[in-house]
Amino acid sequence: MFRTIDRVVDAALVLSLAIIATVLVIQVALRYLLHAPLAWPEELSQFLLVGISFFGMYRAFGEQAHIRIQWLDKRPFALRLLRAYGLLAVAIFLAYIGYGGFLLAAAAWNQPSTALRLPMAIPYLIIPVSCALSLVAVAVSAKHLLFGTEIGDQDQNPGNADP
Repeated sequence: MFRTIDRVVDAALVLSLAIIATVLVIQVALRYLLHAPLAWPEELSQFLLVGISFFGMYRAFGEQAHIRIQWLDKRPFALRLLRAYGLLAVAIFLAYIGYGGFLLAAAAWNQPSTALRLPMAIPYLIIPVSCALSLVAVAVSAKHLLFGTEIGDQDQNPGNADP
């Protein structure tokens, strides 16, 4: 199941970046060649860039790709203890941000965006959805840390969609 989610997220990330590049090139061409810019490309690009950032966070958790400093390699117990504390802190932070994003999205259904006229709840939903996915990835990392299993296990590691 996680592989399917990972592939959908990966496809959405690639598609979002392609859309950003395309609409901004079109916007520049229309603005400087025809002197007739469109109102919506910048807003769409901003929404998609935020989505790339939040869903990229989920993929980085799943791939263990966040920046880390490995200076406790000779003390495995201390390393595991600090990693467990870090994962707990991240989980609390993600739950807090996700809950706040959910409240924000719930309150914004009647507020249209400036140029696209979408309900602002749609872009705001990126926050709770990506935080929920990231919480699952953090929970799986914590499970691997507690039980001492290899983090690269394909069947149990969300965020690791390599075939």
